[in-house]
Amino acid sequence: MAMLLKPKGSWNEKLVALCDGHGMQTPGKRTPYIPELGREIRENEFNRNVVGFLADILLDHGFRVLLVAPTDTDTPLSYRTDAANRHNADIYVSVHFNAMSFDFDYSSADGISVHVYLNNMKYDSGKLARAVGKYLRQGTKQDWRGFKEDNFHVLRETNMPAILTENGFMDDWREALLMLNEDFQLEVATEHAKGICEYFDVEYKGHDFDPMNKGYLIEGDQGESVKDLQRKLNRLGYSLKVDGIYGSKTAGAVASFQTNHSLQPDESYGPKTQKALDKALKRYTSVANKEEEEAKVDRDINQVSEWAKDDWEEATENGYFDGKRPGAEITREETSIVVNRLRENFLELIKKNEEEIERLCKALEDAGVEIPEE
Repeated sequence: MAMLLKPKGSWNEKLVALCDGHGMQTPGKRTPYIPELGREIRENEFNRNVVGFLADILLDHGFRVLLVAPTDTDTPLSYRTDAANRHNADIYVSVHFNAMSFDFDYSSADGISVHVYLNNMKYDSGKLARAVGKYLRQGTKQDWRGFKEDNFHVLRETNMPAILTENGFMDDWREALLMLNEDFQLEVATEHAKGICEYFDVEYKGHDFDPMNKGYLIEGDQGESVKDLQRKLNRLGYSLKVDGIYGSKTAGAVASFQTNHSLQPDESYGPKTQKALDKALKRYTSVANKEEEEAKVDRDINQVSEWAKDDWEEATENGYFDGKRPGAEITREETSIVVNRLRENFLELIKKNEEEIERLCKALEDAGVEIPEE
C-alpha cells in the first residue's frame, strides 16, 4: 500500500511519487560477495535510504510525497505505477543502483545515468531528467553515462513525467562500497531534490532534517525525534537503547505498544500511535505521582518498618542514629553526621582492640609464656 506524506507547512501544490527500486529480498539485486564486510550489499539498502532522505528534503520544501513502495518487500511494479496514477502525482522518480553481472571482474562498467521512456527526452520527462542529471554530475566523481530512453514499466505505465536514476554499479568495487556510505546516500538524495526543485521552479533552501517533519517515524529514520520516542517507550517499560536509530528493536517495541493499545501493529510511529503513546504516558505519570503522594501520606515516619526493626535498634544502640523518626528521608547533613559517628565508633573499636591485645600479652608474660617477635 502506498503512503502519502504531507509537509508540516504549506503545500506547494505539487505531489512527487518516489520509488525505491527493488525489495530487500528481490533475487539478484545485490552486490557480489564482499570479504571485508562478510556479506553482499542489497540494492534496497541504498535505494530506501536515498528515498528516505529525499522525501524529508522534499517535505521541507512544501512538496507532498507519495511512497509507492514504503516497505522492504518487493512491491509489484503495477502496484507502484497504479498508485502514482491514482493519486495524480505530478512526477515519478525511481531510484536504483545498476549492475552488469554478479562478479566484480566481469566488466569495467561504472557511473550514473538517468532514464526516460522511449522518445521522451523531448518532453517533460526529458526536462526532469536533465534537471536531476545536472546535479548528479556535480557530486562524487563518477562516470557520466548520459540520458537513456528505455521501455521500463515505471516509465511506460505512468501518466506523468517519469525518470529512473541509476546511481552506480553494484559490480564495481568502489561504487559498491559507496552504497552503505550515509554521506553518499544523502548527497544523492540532495542532488535529486535540487533537480526536482529546479524542474518545478521551487527555490532550493537546503535541508535540516528532523524525521518527524513528515509527521511520523518509520524504520530507518534517525535523529533526536527517534531518541525522544525511545525514551517515551522506556518509561512505559520497554528496554531500548536510546541511540536515535529506528531499527528493528524500536520498530518491534512500537508494534508491541500498538498491539497492547488495539492499534494496527504496522511498526510506524504515526498520528494514532503518537496520540495513544502520549495518553499512556499521562496515565503512567498520573499513577506514579499518585502512588508517590499516597506513600508520603500513608507512611508514619515515627514507626519502624518490621523488616528494618532489628537493624534500626542495633544502629541506635551503636549511636549512629538518635532513635527518632526512623521513616523520615535522610538529608546530606544527617548523612555526614552518621558517617562521622561510624568513623568515631571504628576508631574506638581499634583502640579497645589495642588495649585488649596489650592486656593479653602482659598476662602471657606473667605466666612465663615467651611471645615471639615479628
